Amino acid sequence: MNITLRELDVVCWSALRVRYAGTALCIVLALAGSFLANQYDAPSLILVLLLGFGFANLARDTRLQPGVDFCSRQVLRTGIALLGARIGVEQLLTVGSLPLLVVLTCVPMTIGAGLLFGRWFGLPTLQSLVAGVAVAICGVSAAVAVAAVIPAGRLEDRRLLGVVVGVTALGTISMLLLPPLFTSLGYTEPQAGLLLGATIHDVAQAAGAGYLVSDTAGDIATLTKLLRVALLAPLVLLLGFLLNRDGSGKADYPWFLLGFIALFSLNSMGWLHEDVRHFLTTTSQACLLVTMAALGMRTSLPALIAQGWKPFVLLALLSTTLLSIAMTSMAIFSP
Repeated sequence: MNITLRELDVVCWSALRVRYAGTALCIVLALAGSFLANQYDAPSLILVLLLGFGFANLARDTRLQPGVDFCSRQVLRTGIALLGARIGVEQLLTVGSLPLLVVLTCVPMTIGAGLLFGRWFGLPTLQSLVAGVAVAICGVSAAVAVAAVIPAGRLEDRRLLGVVVGVTALGTISMLLLPPLFTSLGYTEPQAGLLLGATIHDVAQAAGAGYLVSDTAGDIATLTKLLRVALLAPLVLLLGFLLNRDGSGKADYPWFLLGFIALFSLNSMGWLHEDVRHFLTTTSQACLLVTMAALGMRTSLPALIAQGWKPFVLLALLSTTLLSIAMTSMAIFSP
């Protein structure tokens, strides 16, 4: 037993030494991006990505590569698992049936539209899938969650980053443009809040846009958005099964989503203290920032630009499609 423990200790320390340099650099880039975001009120994900691009030439260094790879995969999965602390059943039940009907209509139709439009544009199916899920559910978090269950090597990092950059930019634009648009169209505050929660990509952006209209709109926007986020776990579990069922290569099932479901359940039962919940959600955001730094380092900026206009037009078209479906479904299902 002593020999086994000693061998295990050697293996653990060896893995830590190998990954330390690359992981430390990714953490530093994440901290620097967060600091700049606070100073200049800019999206932290984009700033961390830009910093990662600046160090892309170092990602091929054999001393850094293991840590960068670790951050782009294992740290990502930890962050997705901790997202479960953000929502609970009680929050979702308070929004009533109309937001649920709208969300259950919008999400599958938008994902289907992503696959269809992607085929028209001649884009890889997995890139179109990631784009559709990102727009339909919760932006960057959904994109990286789906990417985490895609078998290694089947989706290039530059294509994932194309979705991340595009959906973040479109979310910011939507946050600024949609509140005055819905007001000018004569929607009531609850209606505007529902539409904002059903169409804006990021949770914080949806909530912020809602509170630009009113407190009532902000509350409804937040809860409607949480309904979309709640679909992330079952969807990614399903995609993980479908993408790995052929058994070719190393199985890559989304076991990390068990952590997501466990935290969701604990939060739903009220067993997570508010301080613990805040710590877990903050840690989740930190993990995603570290992941963005790693993905930025692993991607060549010229290679990202070389994708051309199609991926970004796809995201814009999907965002417009989501908006149209949400407005139509609300009109149909409203009493």
